[in-house]
Amino acid sequence: MTKHDNLKHKLFTSLMLILCSLLLNAQGKISVSGLVLDSINNEPLIGVSILEKGTTNGSMTGMHGDFTIPVSPNAILEVSYMGYGKKEVNVNNQTQLTIYLSERSEHLDEIIVIGYGVQKKSDITGSISSVSGKDINNIPVASALQALQGKAAGVNIIQNSGAPGEQITIKVRGTGTINDANPLFVIDGFIVDRIDHLNPNDIANIEILKDAASSAVYGSRGANGVVLVTTKSGTESKTQIAFDSFVGISNPWKKISVMDIEQYALMLDYINGLPNFSVDGQLYYSKDPVTDELIYDQSKFHRIDTIRTNSPANWWDAISQTGVKQQYNLTLSGGNKQNKFFASSSYYDEEGIVKTSGYNRFNIRLNLNNQLTNRLNLSTNIMYTNENRKIVPGGQNGILKRALFQSPMVYTYDSKGYYSEGHPIAMLNRNHNRMERHRIDLNFRLDAQILKSLNYQFKISDYLTPETLYDFSEVNKLDEDFQMPYDLSSVFRRQNLANKWEINNLLTFNWQNSLHDISILGGQIIEGYKYSYQESIRKGTAGNSPEMWYLSSAYTGDKTRGLDREWTALGFIGRVNYNLLDRYLFQVNFRADASSVFAKKERWGYFPSVSAGWKFSSEAFMQDIDWLTLGKLRIGWGKLGNNRIDEMSRYTILNTQYNYPYGIGNHILYPGIIATSIGNPNIRWEKTETYNIGLDLGLFKNSLTLGIELFDKLTSDMLLRVPVTLSSGLNDAPMTNAGSVSNRGIEFIVNQKGNVGKFKFDVGFNVSYIQNKVVSLGTGNEPVYGGWLNEPSVLDFTTKTAVGKPIGSFFGYVTDGIFKTFEEVKESAQYDFGKNDFEQTTRPGDFKFVDLNGDGRITAEDRTFLGSSLPNFVFGIPLSFSYANFDLNLFFQGQTGNKIFNVMDYYLNNAAAGNVYADIRDKHWSGQLRDDRAFFPLNLDATIPDLDPSDIPRNFRSSDFFVKDGSYVRLQELRLMYNFSKQVSSQLWLTDLSLFASAYNLLTFTAYNGFDPEVGKVAGTESNNLNMGVDHGNYPQARTFTIGLKMVF
Repeated sequence: MTKHDNLKHKLFTSLMLILCSLLLNAQGKISVSGLVLDSINNEPLIGVSILEKGTTNGSMTGMHGDFTIPVSPNAILEVSYMGYGKKEVNVNNQTQLTIYLSERSEHLDEIIVIGYGVQKKSDITGSISSVSGKDINNIPVASALQALQGKAAGVNIIQNSGAPGEQITIKVRGTGTINDANPLFVIDGFIVDRIDHLNPNDIANIEILKDAASSAVYGSRGANGVVLVTTKSGTESKTQIAFDSFVGISNPWKKISVMDIEQYALMLDYINGLPNFSVDGQLYYSKDPVTDELIYDQSKFHRIDTIRTNSPANWWDAISQTGVKQQYNLTLSGGNKQNKFFASSSYYDEEGIVKTSGYNRFNIRLNLNNQLTNRLNLSTNIMYTNENRKIVPGGQNGILKRALFQSPMVYTYDSKGYYSEGHPIAMLNRNHNRMERHRIDLNFRLDAQILKSLNYQFKISDYLTPETLYDFSEVNKLDEDFQMPYDLSSVFRRQNLANKWEINNLLTFNWQNSLHDISILGGQIIEGYKYSYQESIRKGTAGNSPEMWYLSSAYTGDKTRGLDREWTALGFIGRVNYNLLDRYLFQVNFRADASSVFAKKERWGYFPSVSAGWKFSSEAFMQDIDWLTLGKLRIGWGKLGNNRIDEMSRYTILNTQYNYPYGIGNHILYPGIIATSIGNPNIRWEKTETYNIGLDLGLFKNSLTLGIELFDKLTSDMLLRVPVTLSSGLNDAPMTNAGSVSNRGIEFIVNQKGNVGKFKFDVGFNVSYIQNKVVSLGTGNEPVYGGWLNEPSVLDFTTKTAVGKPIGSFFGYVTDGIFKTFEEVKESAQYDFGKNDFEQTTRPGDFKFVDLNGDGRITAEDRTFLGSSLPNFVFGIPLSFSYANFDLNLFFQGQTGNKIFNVMDYYLNNAAAGNVYADIRDKHWSGQLRDDRAFFPLNLDATIPDLDPSDIPRNFRSSDFFVKDGSYVRLQELRLMYNFSKQVSSQLWLTDLSLFASAYNLLTFTAYNGFDPEVGKVAGTESNNLNMGVDHGNYPQARTFTIGLKMVF
């Protein structure tokens, strides 16, 4: 055999060996094909992961839910898909498979976020409410807090007004302080100041920590509850592009009717006609047959005004409009085991129902998760937000308030083309108030697995918020002879800058066996915050055009001021969770906090908590009860703190621009210094102690879940300004830890879900009852007043915070009908002895005020408590139904037991203020019937006093006349969605396609006579709780109709 033949023989042998090896290997594999379908509607599922268990061999379903994968004959396939439960399928040498997946149901064993970690819901021993992102996505609101309203028991969310971009008040288990009672906000593990800049569609889920057992790891910030927000992140899946959008229109759901120009003229004829009634009994106003103008007849009444018909018939119509809302969201996500990503951008724009009001927001966010090594993982979150808001005057001097009581006789312009007065249109057209805010959020998390059971986590975050407020006030020129410099135009600009950073070092230890499960957390948190502002105002621009809206364009009245504030904080946390036999649960938390806000001797605070749970459903004697899936009893106790106070409270503030007179005779003013407020170096944390007991039940494989909780929360060392004597010379008393407030209540939750064939349902109900009571206000228990009806005087205060009553309770006189005759007046405590009938302050047609202290006189001592703005019950009712490709969602929310102080009743029932309610003709008192004033017929059984323009008897003082029932039930969300089949979607090269139509605030059931029963804090008083529920004609909530679509590529 030649060398050449030998080489061929060796090559042939090698090839045969390789071929035999391949054949042998092939004999160990089979090709499995099949479909993956939805278990309810048999629709194919696209992009389902098919993985041979214990290997990296995998596949994914195609456009028709089909797959093919080579596996060993006895392999186990792991089948998983987002939103569906995982499933394992034994191949058993089969080559064709049809696999059905069921949508994952939320149940008591899901994983939820807790402070600085996660935990199985069935192992929770504290009080936590969890809301899924799908419950707040694609709702036509700007803020996630608005979408959260009514969806968590024990959490009361109130929109201060319906103005676009307006702040929102949120209270967790009652109001624990007269100061800032909003909860702490945490996004992806980092403490932030707010969450309303987030795009709601970027939120994966929200957890609300409601008691000390769950919040103690946040120590000095947890007294008012903690809202934990987890944003969406990338998953191990193919790259996916999603787009969703909605557009819609908004209108007021209610309109308040006031008198038109002719009705108003008749009313003036009535109230002014008593001393000057006409001879022929005709109206003082008549129409010119040529111009159709209403004209005062000077021969009938001595007034020279001409009533122009070009004035608006209704000022509200003149300033309102149909609002427009729109939102666009685009996301890109995907990844593998090593690298995952999620990127999103969104744009939200809202034009308000009041002209010139609006809000828009642009978000862009990037989340990266990188497995650097087997033991090292890096997570990155970067977000940029730009917000712009156009602001209309609100609150006590708001444009809506003016639009209602403004006289309809006022014409828009005078003969020279100037505004006739500061009426609503003038206010609107002169309003150039806007806000622009930029925000950058950065956070990084590095996870290192030191040992199998020991992990280290390093986290660092920073956010920067530059904000600019602009305002240009046009020249207030009512005629050509305007005064200088008081009527000059003005330019205002304020620049705010907030910056906060945070560093976390955390160690976690986890160990378990068949009996024990132990988890230990320890860590250090360092924080810093700095805030500064500078504002300037100048007057006298060359015109009112936008080119003049800059400080440099004005020439006089230069005023500038600013302030810098900062604080730092250090905290140490510890937590131990122990689970024995998956039955007996224990948790201990502890946090020590130090803050530079307080003096050194008061700088540290310590906040412990303990809680326990018993899964009685896991006991041996319960195993025969097959309908009970989970039963758990929880109990907890703990202490928390609140450091949300003015950083300058411990310092004495000096005014260096105060002038003092000096010398005899004509005093010469010399510059001086005055203490405007006295600091208190002894102030310390507000403390809150909570007790909680709860019962959780899951029945029939958790298709029916129930929960009930009882809680008791006592806040002590509440910071307030205890009144000081006038001789002290102080404008404000120093802050003192002097008060205490109690909140007790009960929460109940029930949810039922299931299906009958293709019909699926998920219905629920949550309700909470809370009783708020002030326990102490310091040594003298001096009450704290807030709000006012018309003027800031002690007689006009609308709220009073006193021991034994809720915070910010309404306060005033009690009425008992209306006097019909002078005889009734003479027999009352309002009678002025020694005066004849015509000299009496009180006359027929005036309110009867109740002499509560029985001293025979009506004095300030006869005022009493008239109710509270705090509701007794707050509830939510979510209802979801689906059949075939249709989804129907309804959500009701509401509250009962609260009162509203309707200040607009002061103006719209009072002839001295301006226009009045359109139906006042039938409600006000009229004691005599005359043909020449027959527009107001005899009415002795009226509910409103006589129309006295001078209001000498002060009928319209703070009383129960203004206090109304604020209870309501609102159909807040109604949405119908159609989901196209997978076959149709795939033909359009889409994974999913849905169309929807929705209505927001569709129906509101209430007895309240104002614009809207949802009344929060008065504009400018958001930092305290003394003015809740006082309605100055607040910007109403809008009813919104939208259409939208969702697409996944």
